[in-house]
Amino acid sequence: MGYIAGVVDKRGEDASEKIMQMLQVASRTEAYSHGIADGNNSESFLGVPEFTSLSGPILIGSKNIHVEEHPSQPLNQGSQSLVFKGILYDTLEPDALEAANTLVDSPLNGVRDLINGRKGAYVVTVAQDNQIICGLDHIGPIPLYYGENSETKAVASNRRMLTSIGIKGSPVQPGTLLRFTEKTTDKQRIRSLRRPENIDGTEKAILDQLDLLFREVSEILASKLRRGAVAFSGGVDSTLIASYMSEAGAQLELITTGLENRPELDIARDAADHLDLPIHIEVFTVEEVEKQLDDIIYSVEEPHPVKIGVAYPFHWSSKKAFSLGYETVFSGNGADEVFGGYKRYQIANAAGEDAGAMMYQDTVDSWINNFHRDIKTSMDQGTRLILAFTHPDIIEYGLGIPVQHKLTGAEDGLRKRILRKLAKRKGIPDKFSDRPKKAAQYSTGVNNALRKIAKRKGMNVRELILSRFKN
Repeated sequence: MGYIAGVVDKRGEDASEKIMQMLQVASRTEAYSHGIADGNNSESFLGVPEFTSLSGPILIGSKNIHVEEHPSQPLNQGSQSLVFKGILYDTLEPDALEAANTLVDSPLNGVRDLINGRKGAYVVTVAQDNQIICGLDHIGPIPLYYGENSETKAVASNRRMLTSIGIKGSPVQPGTLLRFTEKTTDKQRIRSLRRPENIDGTEKAILDQLDLLFREVSEILASKLRRGAVAFSGGVDSTLIASYMSEAGAQLELITTGLENRPELDIARDAADHLDLPIHIEVFTVEEVEKQLDDIIYSVEEPHPVKIGVAYPFHWSSKKAFSLGYETVFSGNGADEVFGGYKRYQIANAAGEDAGAMMYQDTVDSWINNFHRDIKTSMDQGTRLILAFTHPDIIEYGLGIPVQHKLTGAEDGLRKRILRKLAKRKGIPDKFSDRPKKAAQYSTGVNNALRKIAKRKGMNVRELILSRFKN
């Protein structure tokens, strides 16, 4: 995993200083390598590059975090160079090489074919002749931002990379093909997530198919990634991910984080004992929450109190995983939107509203509301975050499960009924499979900590975060 940069100078002048600047501010994490390319040549540097021999108005770059990343990127192939970040679920070949083979005859058609036909979570950027071509999968977990000013057009993995060269960036929608030259910019939405028809089947048939899908997804992830940490709460989502990935042969360690004296820490420890997997429990103080607030805001890049609160456990888990030597963190994030985890779905359903439509729309919007926050936060700590619940097969099948299999009465505090039944069928005890959902910022104690910090300063949480964001 790592960061993408791409620059087109609108005046036809050399863009090498700008691409270097973007790569330097991509993150504070030390990188294994950097790379810069035009359409015909590429060069790579161990550590931080101080200069580049490449020059020209159209350049792309990559900050590569991981030692084992192969091949080194940007990858040059004939009259084009590319950077691929993410994962292709339908191949065991190195992802960048697989993407390069798809693009070899025609980058424009190749990116379109990737978006339309390949299952993955990725961003690809190609430099060819007088243009840069970018593409994103249609679910959109991996972030890409685009912007321009009077002199420059650019894409990057986060906003600060664009800000460093005087550009205000906006996120590129999932399933988009973006092509820009010195004179023109073209965005096409190639593919979007469509709401499936309701599945007509018994509960047993639905559980059988869910079990099959999770096994297939876990097997491909275990084959490609081999080992990783799990951001683990002991709830049904993370317990299912850990169970399936362990059964698929992945080498796993669990990481649980939170404030002191949180009962959730003991629950997670018990769940780890049931799974027979090693667990690391990281405990933090209110003072540490305050000390790390600027780092969290740096990654999230928005003064949004809820997003800041949710980002803390991803920051902590990823930082611990990196210290343990793991490049990958698995998370159960994404399950609530697909399988009906939020209270508002239950309220809407009880009132006769279309809760299934709400789940679908929330899933469509998850890239901007949730995934970018979590991916950027983890990446800034040196890890890639894998969200198994965002595999398109799981999303499309899960959204097609009728609401009555996900929600019951208005007073039911559990929701996600079909996932809980799947967990029980796998032998996961009721105290974990039936554990009520609690938002991460509350279960970890972060929300209360931020309130205490703000109160000491005579502010509310929103004012505290906004003041630190401005600074």
